[in-house]
Amino acid sequence: MYNLDINKFGSNLKLYRISRKQTLEALGEKIHKTKATISKYEKGEIIPDVLTILEICNALNISISQLIPQNNNAQKLISKNPFKTDVIYMYYYTEDRLITSILEILEDNDKLKVKYFNGIKDIKKYADDSSYIYEGILQCDKTVGYINLINTDSQIIQLEKVQISFNIPWSKKFDITNFYILALTPNSVPIVKKGILSVVPINDFENLKNDLLISKEELTKIQHNNGWILENKNYNHFFYDM
Repeated sequence: MYNLDINKFGSNLKLYRISRKQTLEALGEKIHKTKATISKYEKGEIIPDVLTILEICNALNISISQLIPQNNNAQKLISKNPFKTDVIYMYYYTEDRLITSILEILEDNDKLKVKYFNGIKDIKKYADDSSYIYEGILQCDKTVGYINLINTDSQIIQLEKVQISFNIPWSKKFDITNFYILALTPNSVPIVKKGILSVVPINDFENLKNDLLISKEELTKIQHNNGWILENKNYNHFFYDM
């Protein structure tokens, strides 16, 4: 959402007009307004219509978002960690072998920085025990999260990236959710896998096979849709805080 504070609009207008070295009169001539009218805009006494705002942006060579910035509260909502914890446990299968990984999430100003430790044998020593380490950013809204990472150890394969998409339930609190991961095989072939993210370590996977293994029903849907859709229907794992 945009900040519609008229005084903020006026101060931004004055700031960019001065930075562009334009006088009140010069800007007025470009948008066919008087010097007095531009002065009233800057003082917050009146606010221009939409077309005039666009003319001002063209005259000063700026975007609308520079003149009328977005509300910071909306940006903070998107950058909030949906897991409520800074360590996430990640599980997926490679052939018949279960892979355990860990994601660290760090809130840094308006960003959610992520460090991904792939292939952990001992979760207590994951920082020194991973096969590969990736770093990147987590972005999310109310229903979906997206993590874009790059291998920090790789000096040769510059395009060795990992992308993780996961569902966020409408509840305020949840302990586990499904994800898709798009990565590269050791010989640099793209591959998509499914798995689960959990806020706590998991020891018993017997009831989670449907979340970790591709089912016949999923194969049928992939054929029908010519694509793989991550559905958010696995509510039995979610803890709701009503």
